[in-house]
Amino acid sequence: MEIIKAFITYLVTYAITYYGIMYLLSDHFLVSTLNIGISALTATSITALLSTNLLKRNKNEA
Repeated sequence: MEIIKAFITYLVTYAITYYGIMYLLSDHFLVSTLNIGISALTATSITALLSTNLLKRNKNEA
């Protein structure tokens, strides 16, 4: 269940970042080319941060 939550968090963060960059900086060639990579890195880091916090909370409760 935790993996599914993390994956959904990743997808939501990726979509928000992707469309945010596309909307704000769509005329810049470099950003539009690297948009997928930037969005994936941002989504991965936010998902890792949230997962780490969740794991720490679960250890403290146990």
